[in-house]
Amino acid sequence: MFKHNKNSRKKLKKPSNFSAQHLLISKRLIHDMIDLAQIQSTDTVLDIGAGTGALTFPLAEKAAQVLAIETDPAFIDKLFSKIKDGSNIRVKPSDFLEVPLPKSPFAVVANIPYSITTAIMAKLLDYPGVPLQRAVLLVEKGAAKRFTAVPIQDPRILSWRMHYDMRLVRTVSPQHFAPPPKVDSAILAINRRKKPLIATQHQPKFRALAAYGLRDPRLPLFASLAGVFTPPQITKLVRMLGVDRELPIGRLNEEQWGTVFHTMLQHVPSNRWPILSASSKRKFKKRE
Repeated sequence: MFKHNKNSRKKLKKPSNFSAQHLLISKRLIHDMIDLAQIQSTDTVLDIGAGTGALTFPLAEKAAQVLAIETDPAFIDKLFSKIKDGSNIRVKPSDFLEVPLPKSPFAVVANIPYSITTAIMAKLLDYPGVPLQRAVLLVEKGAAKRFTAVPIQDPRILSWRMHYDMRLVRTVSPQHFAPPPKVDSAILAINRRKKPLIATQHQPKFRALAAYGLRDPRLPLFASLAGVFTPPQITKLVRMLGVDRELPIGRLNEEQWGTVFHTMLQHVPSNRWPILSASSKRKFKKRE
């Protein structure tokens, strides 16, 4: 069980990426998010950008342990003031991007800071060895649409979706927050695939292939992959995929990308496999 220690609080400066947080005030939405996350009594749950605890305390009624992560000193004080001795809530006064993630399976239910949405997603999803099982997040609607777009044209998002199902559940209007944001929000549901489309140890190789193939999503499949597969191999590949060789590569779905990748591993010499460029590595490391 997590414990809290008021004496462990330290004075925090707002990080450079801090932006005014829009606090969740809709009790119905709070309970809908928790229900959607299917929180069990054995779960460890992270609340990123916990604010004054709108999600934290209802989560604590369902979960085994809740880690409330918050940077604002005023909100941190309010969280500590509400926590009773023996609580299963631990407050972490820190920037989420600097917090070590649990080494055992965990879930996330959070109204995350919109200014660092991509960085938060990257920390959770870039490395499939991170034992995230599921997440229900409130994010800016434009970001939710980008993460769940069909077809997939962003190699980083594609790499996430080889391991996780991502779904835009519904739009959330500004009136659910105080102060209200200027844009619509959305509930984004993320669930680890029971059977990933690529093995965890192959993630770096897949990232390289995705970055190479999607360097221009409008290119036809045969042209995009010509530097990896030989013409006869491409002929066999498009037959396996059930698509035309002229299909823009950006229109392939996750399962088809899995077929492309495993075909490469089995039939293409390793000296023809793509390697992540320095610029692509930087994009995967941090894309704000």
